[in-house]
Amino acid sequence: MSAPIAKTFEDIVHHLDARAERNGGGLPVTETDTFRTLNFSLMLSISHYIEDRFIEKRLSGLFVASFQRLSLFLHQQERYAAIASTSQQVWIIGEPDIAPPFVADNLQFFRPADAECRDYWIVLSDDPRFRIALFARECHAPEPPPAAPVKNGHAGGKRRFEGFWTYRDEYIDAIRASLQAHYARPELRVLPQTDTVGIP
Repeated sequence: MSAPIAKTFEDIVHHLDARAERNGGGLPVTETDTFRTLNFSLMLSISHYIEDRFIEKRLSGLFVASFQRLSLFLHQQERYAAIASTSQQVWIIGEPDIAPPFVADNLQFFRPADAECRDYWIVLSDDPRFRIALFARECHAPEPPPAAPVKNGHAGGKRRFEGFWTYRDEYIDAIRASLQAHYARPELRVLPQTDTVGIP
């Protein structure tokens, strides 16, 4: 049985494929809601676009991001402190290879509920003024590539993904519902370090 995040991904991709069929074989590659192969640089650019717009507009909705490991969050800590300064809730999902830093009371860390979750790159802004989600799955090579240097908190190199980004409410609702029901659960919380709390 597929993990919940995998089922959500597959259900949306199936819907995208059916929609493309109705549109005569697909949508222009410049449009959203098109299932495609995405390289690491494009994934990072889209992620930063979503983060930057959330910060610039000082939005207050839910913001969600996944990291393969929580240690990779450290490179993005300042960006997410800015997001948390206006957001009502920020959820960070990642393998707890470190005790994450305290950033804000409304920023919560969660460990993956299943192994498959680690293969997905998710960035979601759920605010009435800016609803968008990036949802992609890593394509694993038959043999692991040589180790690549970390760039902006992500191990880059020749990593490839398949997925999409979307502004469609029905897809964003489905992604949020899956994350809320199965991944952003109290028993999966990873408590941040407390030794920095209260230090002036």
